[in-house]
Amino acid sequence: MWKTVVPILATIFAAVQCGMPGGWQDADIHSESVLSALNYAVAQHNRGNQADAFLHKVVQIVSAQTQVVAGINYEIVVKLGRTNCQKGEANTDCTVYIDPAKARIYQCTFRVWSCPWLNDIHVTKKKCSKP
Repeated sequence: MWKTVVPILATIFAAVQCGMPGGWQDADIHSESVLSALNYAVAQHNRGNQADAFLHKVVQIVSAQTQVVAGINYEIVVKLGRTNCQKGEANTDCTVYIDPAKARIYQCTFRVWSCPWLNDIHVTKKKCSKP
């Protein structure tokens, strides 16, 4: 019986917390969950971006959508810019360069899957234009 009840309760919990499962829906770009997913995606992007010794930071959030699955998918389109902080340094005040040649602003689409009740999060898709 519990094998049946637990998945049903989990589905109901996800639907109540996040909306009905299925299609993509526009999300508030200022919501805590969207910003949390975005911060995670940008941190992973900075770790994986071996071609540049500088950290990149969000300049603009273009759009955000969510999809309820076995967890929540976030698809977030952002513009990123190069900062004055090098990777590996203890910098807390990183700002994007003002000079467009140094800032190298480019657009990325991140898809992040999050399962808050399992404390699990992953970037499942990343597509960035070249700066």
